[in-house]
Amino acid sequence: MDETQLDATERIAQMAEKYGLSLILMLILLGVVLAFLWMLTSGRLVPRSLLDKAEEDRDRLQDILDNERAGMMGPLLDVVKSYKKDEGKGG
Repeated sequence: MDETQLDATERIAQMAEKYGLSLILMLILLGVVLAFLWMLTSGRLVPRSLLDKAEEDRDRLQDILDNERAGMMGPLLDVVKSYKKDEGKGG
């Protein structure tokens, strides 16, 4: 190890002794997570074209599910409407 790495390691060891190892590790992990999120949002981790394609596929499939849901809910809606009409007649 050269002198700069040794100095950095010594400073980290002093901070770990003063503040506790768990706090130092938490700060390092926080930095890694923030860097990961930044890479993810900037498109460096996943290419933007793949992300756009996945979003288009998700929207297309959601439209298909919405149409199926509307088709299945139609008969149920008719039953509920007829129930409301029957309830007003007293039976």
